Amino acid sequence: MQMVCIGGTPHRSALEQLPDSIRRAMERIGIGELTEPQEKAIPAIAAGRNVLLIAPTGTGKTEAAILPVLGKLSKLRARKGISLIYITPLRALNRDMLRRLSSWCAELGISVEVRHGDTPQPTRRRQALKPPDILITTPETLQAILPGKRMQTNLKAVRWVIVDEVHEMAESKRGVQLAIALERLSEISGHGRNFQRIGLSATIGNPEKVGKLLVGERGKVEIVQATLPKGYSYWIQWPLPTEEEFSLSAALFTSPEAAARIAAIKELSDSHASTLIFVNSRQVAEMLSLRLSLLDQKIGIHHGSLSREERERIEDDFKKGALKAIVCTSTLELGIDVGSVDLVIQYLSPRQVGPLIQRVGRSGHRLGLTSEGVLITAFVDDALESIAVVRRAQDGLVEPTRIHEGALDVLAHQIVGLALDHGGIETKRAIGILSRAYPYRKLNRRVFTSIAAFLSSLGLIRLDGDRIVPTGRARRYYFANLSMIPDERRYPVVDLTSGRAVGTVGEEFIALRARLGLHFICRGMVWNIEQISEDGRVYVTPVEDPRAALPGWDGEILPVP
Repeated sequence: MQMVCIGGTPHRSALEQLPDSIRRAMERIGIGELTEPQEKAIPAIAAGRNVLLIAPTGTGKTEAAILPVLGKLSKLRARKGISLIYITPLRALNRDMLRRLSSWCAELGISVEVRHGDTPQPTRRRQALKPPDILITTPETLQAILPGKRMQTNLKAVRWVIVDEVHEMAESKRGVQLAIALERLSEISGHGRNFQRIGLSATIGNPEKVGKLLVGERGKVEIVQATLPKGYSYWIQWPLPTEEEFSLSAALFTSPEAAARIAAIKELSDSHASTLIFVNSRQVAEMLSLRLSLLDQKIGIHHGSLSREERERIEDDFKKGALKAIVCTSTLELGIDVGSVDLVIQYLSPRQVGPLIQRVGRSGHRLGLTSEGVLITAFVDDALESIAVVRRAQDGLVEPTRIHEGALDVLAHQIVGLALDHGGIETKRAIGILSRAYPYRKLNRRVFTSIAAFLSSLGLIRLDGDRIVPTGRARRYYFANLSMIPDERRYPVVDLTSGRAVGTVGEEFIALRARLGLHFICRGMVWNIEQISEDGRVYVTPVEDPRAALPGWDGEILPVP
């Protein structure tokens, strides 16, 4: 794999390498000049090379990737099928990206649409019959469309794949799944293995490995690592209670130490127009949001167990200024548009450098502004760990990305996927496709054969000599296991007074704690369980009880590397 770390001033302006149609669109949209990362990345992307672009938040990475691609796409005559697939890790990012790309595409006569798990069936049918030029999607939905015969016809036109926030997927099995999906796509694409791959990220500890994940073991990638200095300011506070906090603790139904931390957060948010308060778990988000709401009603909450409508309402209210702060988990760590952010508060140690840089980078998001972050710590170990993380962040020492290699559960699923893609596939060809993906570069016939035999024993495939053929059960298994995100059964919580979905609670909470009359916290409010229906819906009404229970959710705490 080729690595090119570009640090000097480009000898030729990247602007000159963009077609006139793009430059005219830039003028109409109000972009006068390119940022340094754009100057460095656009020439390589315009030349058709695979690129992994690493640059600070708010420096125009998306435009660096998309502008040269749009320029080429706009020149294609008689476009048929999907030319560009834009992959993000979150559905919410898909919606934001659609909003951002729509203005560019309208200027250039290019069609763009989103497809993910929430896309209505009529829209899916229309996309299959009349595909957009650009499809914005998630890794799981890409997996879903690969075996479809009509969609395969549309995918033959793919010339570019852009993977946004690639670091978010690289360290999990989603990244492994995506690496194979790109190789499966290369088998389907009419351009063979030659479609261009572009990855975008703000924080990657070891770009070489992530680059290999993106382009495969035998592919070449240029790593464009912008040296643009973005200002980051970090403060660490360890609030201790005064007499005032001892009195406040009684009103908040918490300890004096916790009251001191809550008071510090309130003071910081009061002194800024817009603040994101990051926490490391949904339980802490609910607890902190409830206590802060007793002091200020203009503070919202945002995490993955709230309904999509509720999350979007919070995002919109924050953008409009109706909310001055949001208590949030990693759901707002990435590039979801919430408007301008003045300050980021990290409640308790962030535990890792990468998430801290991502989170603090949400403030001062525009070029030339300083990103400001305050870490609120609770005890000695927490403070010391926070100091260590901040020092490593200041030195640019991001944790190395650890890529899952040879995961057998993913391998089993992808063998079935390959069989579905081609209506049956030879063992040699399947091993060749899988071993092009970096996580399976060491895959041998013995391991492959043992997994294939296991799948055959389950009735998911049929072994016909040296050929693997999908059975009638294969499709159901494949689509039921698209997601590599750890999952627990979720039970919807519905407000009886309004009929609106509030959020979800986990299976353990329902099995061990939920009962009629129980008070629990969700969406930063306290609810009383009025009814639990046979289909698993939890019907609630709002009450006032700051001592209510916190529901539990799986997959919470960031590990310490």
